[in-house]
Amino acid sequence: MNFGNYKINNPDSFETPEYLIFEDVLEHNLKTVLEMIKDSSRLIPHAKTHKSKEILNLQISRGIKRHKTSTLEELETLAECSPDELILAYPISSKIKAERLGKIVKKFSHIKFSAIIGTVYHLDLLSSIEGLDGVYIDLDTGMHRTGIDVNESDPLLEKLFNSSNIKFKGIHAYDGHLVGNTEIEEKHEIVNESINIIEKFREKISKFSSDTNYDIIVGGSWSFQYYLDKTDYKVSPGTWIYWDSNNIRQPDLNFEVAGLILGQVIDEDKIRNTVTVDIGAKSISCDPPTPERFTLEGKPNAKLLSQNEEHGVIELNGENLKVGDYILGSPGHACTVPPKYPHALKINSIGEISGKITTDARDRK
Repeated sequence: MNFGNYKINNPDSFETPEYLIFEDVLEHNLKTVLEMIKDSSRLIPHAKTHKSKEILNLQISRGIKRHKTSTLEELETLAECSPDELILAYPISSKIKAERLGKIVKKFSHIKFSAIIGTVYHLDLLSSIEGLDGVYIDLDTGMHRTGIDVNESDPLLEKLFNSSNIKFKGIHAYDGHLVGNTEIEEKHEIVNESINIIEKFREKISKFSSDTNYDIIVGGSWSFQYYLDKTDYKVSPGTWIYWDSNNIRQPDLNFEVAGLILGQVIDEDKIRNTVTVDIGAKSISCDPPTPERFTLEGKPNAKLLSQNEEHGVIELNGENLKVGDYILGSPGHACTVPPKYPHALKINSIGEISGKITTDARDRK
């Protein structure tokens, strides 16, 4: 059975909702990102999207050997794949987490572990961790979520370079405020503003240290392509590996959605011209606005009206669906789907199940 450009043989053999990863699309995305960046050492992708040892090993086999994570569970689980470096790109703010990070660093002593800091408080907590390779300063370039403002950075720089034994590894600058922006010229302008902030910060750092041999890690899946001309910058997209129906709105990127949800129509309302499907909030990303939580492949006019735990109500708008029909939903936010499932089923190019991709870092031990 075809769902737009996707083929699934015998969908009635699946117990829906089911998370599916299409192998040929996954390979396309991997090939695309490497063609764009050219030098795999410039790519430091975020593992929060996939949380999978299999996917991490696939990237390592293609020369992508440095990765970011958000949680300690991701850090510890993915360390089993022995990448060159794992960066905890989330501030450590409690003693108990600092202690756990220290245990992970000790357990996998052959791997370089790094963390981000945005305050003296973060720096003090990390100072007790023996074996930590170093820290990246988290710089706020406009998102205003985490990170330090250039104009408020003197106390942190003073302590880091003059009274701390922790190694400074570079600058981390995520510009999530570009998410959802499809205007290319406007995005260029915002990225140029971020670059100006980064360069201003580099100049300030030079007043505290003469060392210029450090990394600058920038961008996300909505912006990394605009930093590629800055050849001394590393780029850090995450969603590219699975992509989603929100990201696919970017006209200048050639990634395709690899991870989708197979569901089924379970009821219908002919008076209101709607159907109810079994893709509820427990099954797919529920952080975008309701109509953007998923779209249906091959049914472009269908629109999600409402969603509960186990149900989604779809307005057909001229599309034809009836009770018992199978549907394929493209998530609005790929990163929040894997934690909902213990694994995804792999689908090969002829529509057959070819294995499983385990969401290894799904749960806290």
